Amino acid sequence: MKRILLLTLIFLFFIRGYLWAGNITEKLSYAETRLHDMRVEWPKGWDLTEVEGLINKAKNELKTGKVSKAEVYLDRAINIMNAIEHKYNSYPYLNVKNKASVTDNRRLIRLIATRTIKNGIVGYSWGQTVAMKGLLATGNWGYVKALIDRYIEKDIPPKNVNDCATGDVLLTLFDMFKDERYLEKAKELGNFVLSYRDRIPSGAIVHEPGTKQIWIDTVYMICPFMIKLGDRYREEGLRQLYLHIKYLMNPNVFLFHHAWDENTLSLSQHYWARGNGWMLATLVEVAPYVEEEDKMYISSIIRGMVSTLARLQDKSGLWHTLINMKGTYLETSGSALLGYGVYRAISLGILDDSYIDMVNRALSGIKNRVNEDGEVLGVSEGTGPGDYIYYAKRKLGVFPHGQGAMLLFLGGLKNE
Repeated sequence: MKRILLLTLIFLFFIRGYLWAGNITEKLSYAETRLHDMRVEWPKGWDLTEVEGLINKAKNELKTGKVSKAEVYLDRAINIMNAIEHKYNSYPYLNVKNKASVTDNRRLIRLIATRTIKNGIVGYSWGQTVAMKGLLATGNWGYVKALIDRYIEKDIPPKNVNDCATGDVLLTLFDMFKDERYLEKAKELGNFVLSYRDRIPSGAIVHEPGTKQIWIDTVYMICPFMIKLGDRYREEGLRQLYLHIKYLMNPNVFLFHHAWDENTLSLSQHYWARGNGWMLATLVEVAPYVEEEDKMYISSIIRGMVSTLARLQDKSGLWHTLINMKGTYLETSGSALLGYGVYRAISLGILDDSYIDMVNRALSGIKNRVNEDGEVLGVSEGTGPGDYIYYAKRKLGVFPHGQGAMLLFLGGLKNE
């Protein structure tokens, strides 16, 4: 019996290489397949150099029969890939507690507007301006007028392009009350834009001073009010819009990159939802104020953009924060801006009524993210250009730009 056991052990010792080789071959195949699949998603910014090196080392060890050493390399490669995927693909899960039971648009507007006013709008930058525009679009002008009157009394000067977004609020109030103070303050902001020195050689305005980067955000902050002001302001507003389209649009899909960097002569990789919302909202807001030739050009971009957005809309009705990256979370403010843009384009006759289902699905999805206190949830914080993980990890919360984007969307639908 001992002899049989001894022979068995000797036999297993001599064939262990073959046994391990079978397992190691499967492990190698798995690692290579995983590496290939992750390379397909390379736009996420994954650095797989170390993984590739470990797999090559494993192959070299196998050639010399060092199966156990090869397995160590493969295990390390697989662990690194697991860690990368966990780091890049885990994103905030939105659990809406105490969801609002309101479905009527008018009642929902009252709920969200009341919360927005109760929370208070502090400051006059881009996020606060979106909130004010949303309140104005839904008829809640009293609070906004008081804010802007205080803004004019304090004579607050703009520091950057984000501070110029208030120009559109000023023009809306001027149309309502014919108070010249609003128009003069809007022109002051327009003069700031005209004299803005931080530009790249083409004349496109740099969003963050000193970076040599143009951002898609800029178009919504300056173009609508500049074009509405007319004359030399209108010319500069259109110029900036067209320059940003030139640098940031992918003409094959009519989606927009977040930024162009003049220092590196390169685009940020991704199509950010809120950024594309900024662009679509700008296009539909300026379309009524431009000449026919410009309107035809703008309308063609809107149609191409919406055609692509329709294909990438999630079954929930929302869009991912990186529009074509399903591994990123569904984001509320970008989805609201896109829904607003599509509906307004239909109202202007740029799109036909076949897109109304797209609007309704977006609205339905966003309504599921409003709680009983009127807070619009699932809104990403302020976001500059970055890599995949930067966008995927942006914190979600309740912000003025989220409240305002939803009110803008509802503003056109309040009679529906």
